[in-house]
Amino acid sequence: MPPSEKQPLRRFYRTARRSLSPDAQREHSLGIAAEVMRHLDDVTAVAAYLARDGEVDLVHVFKRCWRRRIVIAVPVIRGRDLRFAEYRYGERLSRNRFGIREPAQPVFVTPCVVLTPLVAFDDSGRRLGMGGGYYDRYFAATATPARIGVAHECQRAPTLPATPSDVSLTAVVTENGWQSF
Repeated sequence: MPPSEKQPLRRFYRTARRSLSPDAQREHSLGIAAEVMRHLDDVTAVAAYLARDGEVDLVHVFKRCWRRRIVIAVPVIRGRDLRFAEYRYGERLSRNRFGIREPAQPVFVTPCVVLTPLVAFDDSGRRLGMGGGYYDRYFAATATPARIGVAHECQRAPTLPATPSDVSLTAVVTENGWQSF
């Protein structure tokens, strides 16, 4: 599917997640954090993201991981590449060219699990992102064992188009629970 045909889907699902009330956002964040933590036994480093634009806020995952001494890493974009840098509580952040916050002095790590933001997902594990292909390129080049989509249930699509460069999720977690693919 040409990128131009994915844009209406992106607009629809971004609007859906942004339309959730602050109370619903908080409730989803807490429930998703509890579910995620049930799946992080024996994990030393987790890649996550700093939420924006209606994405599920993972602050509760961060706090629980730090208490368990699990390293949290967040995305850092360099050119066309996505890498993950350790994120510590209160660390100074800067904004990249997309306005996304990332560590100002990145220390890169290799995560065991990637909690992946998305615009939409379907029951086959397909993920629709923002369109830059950063996560797909990272997943294609890295032997990351777990690619976990994090979303609100309103981001579930009946089906999503796939291109040869798209890398599917291994699971998705919403306020309704965990689904493995």
